Amino acid sequence: MTTMPADSFNPERDLTVPSVYSLNLSAAQHCTLAWVEDHGGLFDPIPVPVDTVAEDCGNSVSTVHESLARLEGLRLLVRTAAGLYRINARYYFTLHPELRDMIATALTDPPVIPDDRARAPRKVSNTDSRRRRTIRPVS
Repeated sequence: MTTMPADSFNPERDLTVPSVYSLNLSAAQHCTLAWVEDHGGLFDPIPVPVDTVAEDCGNSVSTVHESLARLEGLRLLVRTAAGLYRINARYYFTLHPELRDMIATALTDPPVIPDDRARAPRKVSNTDSRRRRTIRPVS
């Protein structure tokens, strides 16, 4: 059995977050987090219109502001410089361990290295070479 150095990639440590249930999220915070996920904030940063979230979740605007602040403080939501929000990928991987394992394998597998044949010029088929002979520049 080989041991990995302490600073090496460890998916159990590096791609997980504490259980969402251990964070004592309020119903409004759960709803806000679900709203961001349901509206495409899983992979891309999205605008989060506070009025719309408040209406959709049945909360006040101030409650949504508080929810966004707490979720950002917990780092479940990541806010970009433009004021857009997205779900923290570590949170997503905690919910989907099969994807976390696939990513962990990809990050620990050796890189693909091109050989001499891959760096050689591409062979041109006879059809391609005939086409090149018949194409004339426009004057």
